Parts: sequence; C-alpha cells; structure tokens
Amino acid sequence: MMAMPKRGPRLGVLFMLTFFAATGAARAQTTVDRSARRESGTKKQTPPRQTSGTSHKFLDGENIALFGGVAAVRALDFTSTQHFRERGFNEILLTNGMVDNKPLFATIEVAGTAASIGLAYLLHRTGHHRAERWVSIVHIGVAAFGDIRNYGLSISQNKGTAP
Repeated sequence: MMAMPKRGPRLGVLFMLTFFAATGAARAQTTVDRSARRESGTKKQTPPRQTSGTSHKFLDGENIALFGGVAAVRALDFTSTQHFRERGFNEILLTNGMVDNKPLFATIEVAGTAASIGLAYLLHRTGHHRAERWVSIVHIGVAAFGDIRNYGLSISQNKGTAP
C-alpha cells in the first residue's frame, strides 16, 4: 500500500464502491441474441454469442500465470507495506492498526487476490474474455507500482510523523 498524507478510510471506501459498481456494470454488459426472440415459436435454442475474445477454459495457462502474478504482487504488497510501516510512514487505504496486525493484513491481501480472481471469473462466465484478462493485468500493474513506491520510501522522506 502507498504511504501518503493521512486521509482516513474514505479513499478505501471510495475504491470499494467503484470496484462493486464495475462488477455490476460488467454483469449488465451481457448480450441478448435477438434472433432467438423472433423465433419464439420454435424450440431451437441458440447458444449465447461471444462478446469479445475467444472461448477458453477459465483455468488455462494464461489465466494461471496471471493469477500467479496477482498473488505475487499482493505478497510483495504485504512485505513492502511492512517495510514502510517500520520506517514510520502511515498507511493511506487502511488503518495503521489493520496493517500492523500481520495476520489480519495477510487475510486482507488474500481477499484482494480472491476478489480479483472472482471478478475475472464473472467476466469469463459472461463471455467478456478480453476484459477477464485485463482485470489481472491492471491489478498486477497497479500493485507493482505501489510495491516499487513503498520500497523506495526512505527515512529522510518521513517528515517527523510518528508511527
């Protein structure tokens, strides 16, 4: 997690609301085959149309690699956050008490990984295969940026804030 001026949990709540709104919008993007409506008198069912990408198994090689990457950057987030907390910086998205409680913070990191995989699965089930991959790619990119920033913080940048 990134160390910034203390803004409380408001930013975290805003992030979570945005995340849940995005999952609702992804669910609303399913397509309806209009030809099936016209042929309502016939009993022939047409399979749902693919909206993007190609059909694949959810746990194919690419997704396994992406989910491994998400888990790796979340593990680095855990260690990098501990690194900057030891140097007296304050956590921005969570409370310092949550981050300092290592079992709780590890559970939060695992839950973040599970949420990313769950969102990818929801997109996979609705046929949004390209978006399914991008969820993990964006998650890896954002978390890696935060990890690099957290490890780059030094004591000289801390302007006298107490841990």
